[in-house]
Amino acid sequence: MSGTEIIKKKDNESDEIEIRLSDIVQFLKDSRRSSFLWAFILLIIGIIYAVSKPNQYSAQVTVLPEFQSRDGGFGGLSSLAGLAGIDIGGVGGSSVDAIRPDMYPDVLQNVPFALHILQQPVYSQLSGKETTLQTFFEEQNQQSWLGKLIGSNDKENDKDAQILDPKNNSKALKITKEQEILINLVHQSVSASFDKKTGIITVTAVLSDPVVAATVARLSLEYLTNYMTSYRTEKARNQVRFLTRQVEEAKIRYQKAEYTISNYRDQNRSVYLNTAKIEEQRLQGDFLLTQTVFNDLSKQLEQAKIKVSEEAPVFKILEPARIPLKKSAPKRSLIIVEFTIVGLIIGICIYGIRQFIFNSSH
Repeated sequence: MSGTEIIKKKDNESDEIEIRLSDIVQFLKDSRRSSFLWAFILLIIGIIYAVSKPNQYSAQVTVLPEFQSRDGGFGGLSSLAGLAGIDIGGVGGSSVDAIRPDMYPDVLQNVPFALHILQQPVYSQLSGKETTLQTFFEEQNQQSWLGKLIGSNDKENDKDAQILDPKNNSKALKITKEQEILINLVHQSVSASFDKKTGIITVTAVLSDPVVAATVARLSLEYLTNYMTSYRTEKARNQVRFLTRQVEEAKIRYQKAEYTISNYRDQNRSVYLNTAKIEEQRLQGDFLLTQTVFNDLSKQLEQAKIKVSEEAPVFKILEPARIPLKKSAPKRSLIIVEFTIVGLIIGICIYGIRQFIFNSSH
């Protein structure tokens, strides 16, 4: 080995940094003052933060929805084909619901649901009065310093939102900045989950008031069931409304034809002319036609009403909403421990940075 290679090898060995366990232990001992100081500071901040967070109560309601088969006799075959990865949903003119049970939770994450639930009355145990959910949220925000900070700019933002489309030419849904904040609160407070194995839907409401949480969970389930019932029966209900109008019109024509032929017979009781008989036969034909149309439409109307009941889905409540007796959050002890650990890490990092800067300067 040449002298040049030996010199390079020594230079490479001198560039390597050897870290021993004793060095790590010594570094931690040296940094204990900084780490304990920052741990104490973050401990105080964590205690203040944990105490300032209001208690959160979780209320749940579980329901088992009905799975309707609209395969026109292909239900079993569709299940077997689905296991093989084959879709025969369109065979035989079958119709499949556009909203599957696994999409039910998405219904509770839209804006119309939030706007609806905000206007529903709830009883607050904290205030001891009945208000709307929107008023409940507004009172909660006013009590927090963040809500006061946001609320100072709400009026200006609301004015700007009103100017965007004053005549509603867009025909779109308009919401103010304050409503947007409340909608986000609703979406954060209310959630739903669907278990694909059991088919059970769980609606959960997490709020700072246990009574309000149970009420919102119940109201959310009612909105979901009404929404799905309206969706499933919309076509049948439209048919009922259409047939109802047709039956009313057919009834008027039927009564008018009945009165016309009765009046004609009374006026021509002693007349034996052939022209009179022909007119009576014509009126009799009109009467029978209107009678037949009225009877047929009446039967179709009754069948459509029965169809509405058949199409309406069934939601079996497995566990009703209950007022929670214990809070679900926050876990204050865990928050304090997390802040303390973060303080220790910050203290060690600051000590290490200071030592690096000190060693570099010398």
